[in-house]
Amino acid sequence: MNEFNRQWVLAQRPVGLPNADTFRLDEAPMPTPGDGELLIKTRWLSFDPTQRGWMEDRESYMPPVQIGEVMRAGTVGEVVESNNPDFKVGDIVQGSGGWQEFFVANAGGFMPVQKLPEGVPPSWFLGVLGVTGITAYFGLLDLGEPEPGQTVLVSGAAGATGSVAAQIARIKGCRVIGIAGGPEKCA
Repeated sequence: MNEFNRQWVLAQRPVGLPNADTFRLDEAPMPTPGDGELLIKTRWLSFDPTQRGWMEDRESYMPPVQIGEVMRAGTVGEVVESNNPDFKVGDIVQGSGGWQEFFVANAGGFMPVQKLPEGVPPSWFLGVLGVTGITAYFGLLDLGEPEPGQTVLVSGAAGATGSVAAQIARIKGCRVIGIAGGPEKCA
């Protein structure tokens, strides 16, 4: 087992686009799982537009990442140690471990770690079967309530959530107009 846990932490709040000074690679002691907890090795890591907002010191649906904290992100990883009878070593799980090699999680509370089903590429749970896909699905179907023949306008249509929303609207029989940030994205 590793002696240290490599972590990318927020070193400073970016002004404009994040750059090499925005993050810092640290080595922390290897985390140890407590009762009911799991030690998970990150295998896949998400990079989502919402992370830019988390770097800013402003109120949002989640608190900002603080200076010196591990950058928040969705993760898919492998259980390497388990103190929870519902999970075994080798299970592939989805959680919110952030930009680090290992993290400790539990199966309860806010955004609990979840075991992934076999037969589906694990990385899909950070995209179409993850937060971005769920956002598109419920946002369009529960809030938008599209009906066949309607026109649905999708802003950010080239992004992760927008591209899924556009596909769902088409499946529902709608005409879709997509907006994206320039000719290259529109193509």
